[in-house]
Amino acid sequence: MKILILTGGFGMGHDSAAQAVKEMILSSEPSANIDIIDIIDYIFPKSSKVIYGCFNFMVSKFSGLYNFFNKFTARRTSTPLKKSVVRKIDLLLKKYDIDMVISTFPACSQYISAYKKSKKCDIPLYTYITDICANEEWISEKTDMYFVGSENTKNLLLSKGVKDGKIVISGIPTKQKFREEKLVNIEEDKKEVLIMGGGLGLVPYYDNLLSKLSNMNDINVTFITGKNKKLLDKIKKEYPKIKALGYTDKVDDYMKKSDLVITKPGGITLFEAIHTNTPLYIIRPFLYQEIENARFIQEQNIGKVVWTKGTDICEDVTSLLKNEILLDYMKKNMKDISCKLETLSPLVYYNKKEVGLCF
Repeated sequence: MKILILTGGFGMGHDSAAQAVKEMILSSEPSANIDIIDIIDYIFPKSSKVIYGCFNFMVSKFSGLYNFFNKFTARRTSTPLKKSVVRKIDLLLKKYDIDMVISTFPACSQYISAYKKSKKCDIPLYTYITDICANEEWISEKTDMYFVGSENTKNLLLSKGVKDGKIVISGIPTKQKFREEKLVNIEEDKKEVLIMGGGLGLVPYYDNLLSKLSNMNDINVTFITGKNKKLLDKIKKEYPKIKALGYTDKVDDYMKKSDLVITKPGGITLFEAIHTNTPLYIIRPFLYQEIENARFIQEQNIGKVVWTKGTDICEDVTSLLKNEILLDYMKKNMKDISCKLETLSPLVYYNKKEVGLCF
């Protein structure tokens, strides 16, 4: 099997999902030949850094504008630069001689769908939706299967005309190590709080929270800043009692030993927490898709979401940490969610007899 996984570098979630899907396939089919391609790097090799830089700046500084742009593009039914991109997709698929395409980014699904329609071929296209909310941009005419995070997402797709047989509730892809049982060193006399802000290290109102938590003797705080080196240096300098680190591939270890994770509600982080049974604490989500993820957290009772100003975050966090009954209830709900997910490799849904010739 030759499999192409297409993704995008808008945040770290789409690429993380791609890596998780690759790991899942290789666990059941070690001989599979899998390549992961960033669609923006491939289509716009000379300007991809500028595109991603503008995205990061917009998310960090102008979240309202980002939300407006996100909602606007979600309503678009046309695929920009379709003809030129289809030509590039044609070269890409010929180069790798692909049997199946998997997408973890909406534009990838749209372009492969346009390619399939243009070339009149039936190369399987599987789309992994990386948030609970599925905008129209995720839905493409020639997608063969959708892998979604929850029943909510499935119902949303059904309401938009996607057939029931094309939807699998798999959860949002996470690496296997988040699902594995592992013993971690825990100080029983102290609560462990993990703070993460995604790839950009964005956590609202962290200054006041850190200044208070760092002076509490019964709480250990770890702050993972991702690729935000400026934030990492600031925390190390101003809050020496807090364990601060940048990008790490051991997030699963930190989650498993934590009693609570304070974070942005990205789709990947959400399901990493679900698989490690770590209750979530969300402070005023501001990005469109993360607001929908936060609603899911609240509805499923797997964490707490602070929606408005005026809450004493530190007092609220410490109160939650003392409420063992509530924390155990959240953990139970997380376990129930993970037990209901379909965790089979996407190759299970692949039928070579249905594959048509594209070239």
